[in-house]
Amino acid sequence: MGDMKKKAVMVLGAGVMQVPMIRKAREMGLFVIASDKNSGAEGFSEADLALTLDIKNAASHVEWALKNKDAYNISGVVAGADVAITAAEISNALGLPGIPVEVAERSNNKSLMKERWLKDGIPTPWAEEVSTLQEARNAIKKTGLPCMVKAIDNAASRGSKRIDSIDELEEALADAKEHSTTGTALIEEFVEGTEQSVELIVWNNRHYRFGIVDRHFGFGQFPIETGHTNPSALGAQVQESLYRVVEDAAASLGIDFGPYKADTILTKKGPMVLELPARLSGGFHSQYTTPLATGLEPQKMALALAAGIEVKEEYHTRTRNHVTVCKAVFPEPGVVRLIRGVEAAKALPGVDQIFLMISEGDVISAYRNCAHRVCYIIASGKNMAEAELNWQRAANTVRINTTPEKIYA
Repeated sequence: MGDMKKKAVMVLGAGVMQVPMIRKAREMGLFVIASDKNSGAEGFSEADLALTLDIKNAASHVEWALKNKDAYNISGVVAGADVAITAAEISNALGLPGIPVEVAERSNNKSLMKERWLKDGIPTPWAEEVSTLQEARNAIKKTGLPCMVKAIDNAASRGSKRIDSIDELEEALADAKEHSTTGTALIEEFVEGTEQSVELIVWNNRHYRFGIVDRHFGFGQFPIETGHTNPSALGAQVQESLYRVVEDAAASLGIDFGPYKADTILTKKGPMVLELPARLSGGFHSQYTTPLATGLEPQKMALALAAGIEVKEEYHTRTRNHVTVCKAVFPEPGVVRLIRGVEAAKALPGVDQIFLMISEGDVISAYRNCAHRVCYIIASGKNMAEAELNWQRAANTVRINTTPEKIYA
């Protein structure tokens, strides 16, 4: 049984990306219950208690939490991954700090989100939910081409594609629907501009700002994020305008407690918000690059709020002024024949972390969404140029050789 003097926090997700949160929660004196459907999840060895449960299965989590609330003194729950709904279901069922389930659902469903924003006049690209090819064609009459075809409720850009001609619609629509639990898709106006990720935590009517990062993309029609630079190189005035739009967008959705992060785009007409889940950022952002670049600790603040313990000023006070880049390396698709230089690259100056998701003998498939990325390097410097240089040195040192396989073309 849990240490009764300690408050327990449930961390949803125990993969590589959740390890920092599990460690921080324990450092803060919390008893950590981590859940993941993968019984071999890396974070399980760091947690006080490991639960092999699918984090998308809210009902099984609620059932377990209700049964064990007193035994473990469960005091809070945090979404370590894209599962704001599961977190809300648990916190609502146990009467713990959190947001209403309907608010979490709105923040996770791009159609509900858009509906609210378009009604409230939040700057966002026009969009419509569709289920049939005919409905999609009608929506495209309003958006024009190119347009975005997106899954309604998935992360890591799964089921998302820019289409440039109507001939591409059928395939893109089928893919988007397949990646949506709703069996529908979103047709969205295509807007051009640079993209950012904006992170905040709202508490007692105050929106604490945890920074803006510049997001980088490649792969043409597939919106695959190749990496990000933390903090953003945008000027103070532009950043202020982004924060304001995002705070309004969160209020429009009803998010009044805890973390939220927005994907934004800076267009010729000004900032627009693309989506806004009620959770911390993924992609090594809140976990690694924010603390490395700025000293801010969004994870610690989110944990403290969830568990109802003291929110220390140091969590939301900037103490460093570095630039950190996190970018993926993209080896040629095919069978991995050789991996070399990872340890040598880790030893280089300014290199913070290298994450390798593959081994020799694995197959790298064609890059279609963010989940297909296989290797990330995080590097820091006193400024952008130095951080980029440190990253490039590491990227040049890591060798991942592949042999093309015809069947994976």
